[in-house]
Amino acid sequence: MMRFAAPLLAALALVTLAACGGGDEAEPEEPAALAQRVLTEEDAPGSKPDPVETRQTTVDFDEFIDVLNNVAIDPDAEELNDVFTEAGFQAAIIDTRFYGEEHVGGAPHITSSVIQLQSEQGAKDALEWIHADDMKPCPKTCAVQVSEFDVDDISDTPGVHRSQSAEDIEAVGADDDMPFDSYRIAFTDGSFVYTVDLHGPYGSVTEDEATDIAHALHERVGDLSS
Repeated sequence: MMRFAAPLLAALALVTLAACGGGDEAEPEEPAALAQRVLTEEDAPGSKPDPVETRQTTVDFDEFIDVLNNVAIDPDAEELNDVFTEAGFQAAIIDTRFYGEEHVGGAPHITSSVIQLQSEQGAKDALEWIHADDMKPCPKTCAVQVSEFDVDDISDTPGVHRSQSAEDIEAVGADDDMPFDSYRIAFTDGSFVYTVDLHGPYGSVTEDEATDIAHALHERVGDLSS
């Protein structure tokens, strides 16, 4: 999961204001704030803000690339830098929520991230890279199973299911492997790329749950200015 140390500068806050100029016509509406684009309890009922993995934002390209290079599945550093340079990285945010009465590290979590690029084409190119990386085998263990699932009502890009069961680990895993399930859905809206990742202990989360959450976010952000 991506974490960013630098706060999003107030001067670059993307506020939703239809500012009026000196003439008769209102100036173009600015894109809605990144903070309005991550998951809320409305999108993911029963979830709460994670008190440990707190919301992080950045407008710093080098910081973004450094973090993504470390958390992606198996990135080529030069390709990663080129993709997001050409796509015109602007800003990014990541937010994590958890399920349960009290926060427990092993409980199901839902993470959403938003990356703002310079253009709609830049967002599509970034999404293509993200999906390709999501589908790569894990370089540190052979136990992780990777497959796609349809999210036609959300995105032309399939969702990605990554998992490893106790049986997978026993057969071909590493000593420190833990059983898990992760359902990740990514889509674009204008110049923004969104990712939704529902993850938890093996068998604790489902494809339908992830799809419902991503669909709710997709509908809500579609009404925001982009």
